[in-house]
Amino acid sequence: MRGGTPPAALGEMKKAPEPQDSAEKPLLDTHSIRICVAMCLLICSVAGAAESPAPGATLEPQAKVEALSGDESASENMIGRGIDISPAAGEPTVSDFETIKQQGYRFVIVAGWGGVNPNRHARVQLSRARSAGLLTAGYCYLNFASPLDGASQVREALFAFGPEAARLRFLAIDIETSALNQLSPGLRLDPPDASAQQQAIIRITEAVQQVQEMSLRTVIYTKKSDWQRITGDTQQFKGLPLWNPRTLGGGDLTQPDLARLGDTFGGWISRVGKQYELDTVLNNPPIKVDLNVFDLSVFSASNPNFSLRSSDPDVPTLVVKK
Repeated sequence: MRGGTPPAALGEMKKAPEPQDSAEKPLLDTHSIRICVAMCLLICSVAGAAESPAPGATLEPQAKVEALSGDESASENMIGRGIDISPAAGEPTVSDFETIKQQGYRFVIVAGWGGVNPNRHARVQLSRARSAGLLTAGYCYLNFASPLDGASQVREALFAFGPEAARLRFLAIDIETSALNQLSPGLRLDPPDASAQQQAIIRITEAVQQVQEMSLRTVIYTKKSDWQRITGDTQQFKGLPLWNPRTLGGGDLTQPDLARLGDTFGGWISRVGKQYELDTVLNNPPIKVDLNVFDLSVFSASNPNFSLRSSDPDVPTLVVKK
């Protein structure tokens, strides 16, 4: 994906209708949405779901987390390769994902919301990837021209994930300029309008807070030029992990060095993930993906969605942060 669109969604985004089409879609009551998502999480937990991601309760750096349990594990200071996919990938079979895992890939990050339309394949993509033993996470492409606020767009992604939302290791907020019709008029100007950038920061904050409210770890996906245009290079979110699209340095997570003057932005001095090859097609199975390398500790989970009552240590209790 030229321009750094994560999850191989650029093709669909270019075909997407103008943002006003989103306004025609009836919106569910926020309280009802929250209840539905919480019920999905609870049902999955009682059914024996894998542990879900740690929360990002504030915009401060994430605390160290415990290693995963289950078929796949990720411990601190481990680096692993993986893919991100969009609706363009369709619905690969469990066997397809097993083949992907056998090639050394450790995780799959799936599109939930593309800024205008949800990924109708998201639930199946996540379920089959997880069944194949891969770590799973999701992302939400933020539309800055839509009447939907940041929180509403995150909820669209969560509904697309369905019950699989309970198994996500993190949810990334995708901040980029690839789809010009998803930028507000002020963000399209040269230079961008400062008030439009402030409104964009508010929208990002809404999205981050919604993810944290659902006790999911929050990651920011962006690159320097996009971040500077959309936010004016704010450092407000520097405490959140960065997923950075950069082809320079290939699969080396540390390159280019974010601490270097020409590469630093947003207050970040390191990245937790790097999208190093865009819009490629795997040989087997032949599906459209982007290639990534991550510090696998971001996929670890101390699982904030569950707390054990002292009176009944065998019964998990769902905790939804407000």
